[in-house]
Amino acid sequence: TTPAASLDDRLIAEQGDDYLYLRGIRFVMAMKRGPFFEHSRQLYDISGVPRWEKVNQGLRKMYSAEVLGRFPVVQHLVFGTLLSIARAR
Repeated sequence: TTPAASLDDRLIAEQGDDYLYLRGIRFVMAMKRGPFFEHSRQLYDISGVPRWEKVNQGLRKMYSAEVLGRFPVVQHLVFGTLLSIARAR
């Protein structure tokens, strides 16, 4: 499937338990009312990306900047073999 298909109700019902992204969309749709694009802008914008590889790349960059890039979070993180402290290129 493509990211554009991720907002399809049938796909969410069939595969919502198997994929974290679809489970998140299903949860938001159950909790919120109104047009999806109005209350969940970032999730909706992901559906416009052409390939899942680009979605993965973008979410990794956002996680790196918004979570790992913030000092208060990183100062308590234990580094080891799975997550090294080597500088990014």
